[in-house]
Amino acid sequence: MKKLGRLVIEVASSKVSVYEGPERLSRLSRKIVFATASALLLCATFALPQTAKAEDPVAALTSFAQQIDTPAPQAERKADQQAFAALKDFAQRLGTAPAQSTATLPKLTDAGSLIEFLQQKGSSSTAPDKAKAPAAAKPKYKAAPEATFVDSKVCSTCHAPLVAEFQKTLMGRIGMTQKGKFDCQNCHGPGSAHVKAGGGRGVGGMLSFGETDPRTAEEKNAICIGCHQKGDRINWRGSTHETRGLACTNCHTVMKQVSHKFNLKTSFEADTCFQCHKDRRAQMFRSSHMPLREGKVTCSDCHNPHGSFTESLLREDSINDTCYKCHAEKRGPFLFEHAPVRENCDACHDPHGTLNEYSLKLQRPALCFECHNLMTVNQYGLHHYEGGAGQSCQNCHTQVHGSNSPGGSIFGR
Repeated sequence: MKKLGRLVIEVASSKVSVYEGPERLSRLSRKIVFATASALLLCATFALPQTAKAEDPVAALTSFAQQIDTPAPQAERKADQQAFAALKDFAQRLGTAPAQSTATLPKLTDAGSLIEFLQQKGSSSTAPDKAKAPAAAKPKYKAAPEATFVDSKVCSTCHAPLVAEFQKTLMGRIGMTQKGKFDCQNCHGPGSAHVKAGGGRGVGGMLSFGETDPRTAEEKNAICIGCHQKGDRINWRGSTHETRGLACTNCHTVMKQVSHKFNLKTSFEADTCFQCHKDRRAQMFRSSHMPLREGKVTCSDCHNPHGSFTESLLREDSINDTCYKCHAEKRGPFLFEHAPVRENCDACHDPHGTLNEYSLKLQRPALCFECHNLMTVNQYGLHHYEGGAGQSCQNCHTQVHGSNSPGGSIFGR
C-alpha cells in the first residue's frame, strides 16, 4: 500500500510534463504513460472522501497518498496480524479435513415435508459421522478357470434325463445325425473345471442360461446369436426387445420340446407374448377380435419379435400392407379413395380386439363424426344423420373403403 502511494504521487506530479511530451519519449510511449496515469488518477479520485473531490485533483491525490504512506497505529497492526493468523489457521484446517460424505445426509425426497427435512438435517449435522465405509462388492460368480473341453459322454453321467429330453427337440435330432454340431459344451462352455469340482449349478464357470445365472442377457444371447443371426434375427441388434434386456431364454426353451415350432416356452405362441403384453391378452377375449384364440393367426404373422425396420415390429412396410396380406380386397386401387383408409387402417380399427363390430374403435356413427361434422342437409340436398336410433352412416355410404363406380363419389356404390 505504501509503494502504491509513492507511485501515485510520482505519476500525479509528472502528469503535466508527460502530457507536454519530452523529446526523449516516443509518441507511443507518451500515450501509454498518459493512459496509465489517467487510470490511476481516476481510481484514486473515487477512493477520496467527498470533500476532497471538490478540490484540485492532483493536490487531493497527493494528500491522500501521504495519508496512506503514514504508518498505521500499533493496535491496528496487531489486529491485522491476529486476523491473518486466524485466516491462515482456518485455511490449513480446511485443506486437511476430509470431505463429509453426502450419503449419510438426509434427502428431501425421503422426508414427509420440508419441516421434517430441516429437522433431520439439523440433527444429522450435530451427530458424529459413524457411517462405515461400504464393503467391497463381492463378485456374483467366480470367474471360470482355465477349463478345457471334455468328452460329451461325461455330461450324460449326471445329466442323463436332460440329454434324453434334448434329443427329442429339433436341435437334438440334428445333433444325433451330425455328431458334435450341438454338443453340450458348444453352448455351456468347456466343462473340465465343472467336472473336476464335482458338478453343481454354475460351478466351474458353466453357463446355465437360467434366471439364477449372474451373466447379463447380452452375454447369454451372444451364444444363441453365434448361430442364429440370419433370416428373421438379422435386425435383433437395436430392436425393441434387445434394448429392453430380453434374453432368448425368456421366450425360447432349448432343452425340452414344448411348442410345435420355434422352441417356444409355451405350446400356444400367443401365451409366450402375453407374458409381457397382458393388455393384448385382454383384448383377445373381447367380442370382436383377431382369430388368435381360435388358432387361425398368430402374433408372428404380423410382428417379427426379433426386430424390424418398421414401427411396432411389423413384418411389412406399413400397417396397411400388413392388413392387406389377408384383406386384399381393401387394397384398391379405387376410382374414389377414402383418405383415412388409404392413410392408416388403425384410424378406424384396433386389430387386437374391441367391443364393436369389425374391430372398430368406436360405434358408428360416432366413429364417422371424428372427421365429419354433424349436418342435416348439405348443398346438394342430401340428407345426413339427424340422431335417430339405429341409424348409421353406412346405411347409405356402404363402400367406405373406396368405390370404383362412376357415381361412387360419396361411397354409396
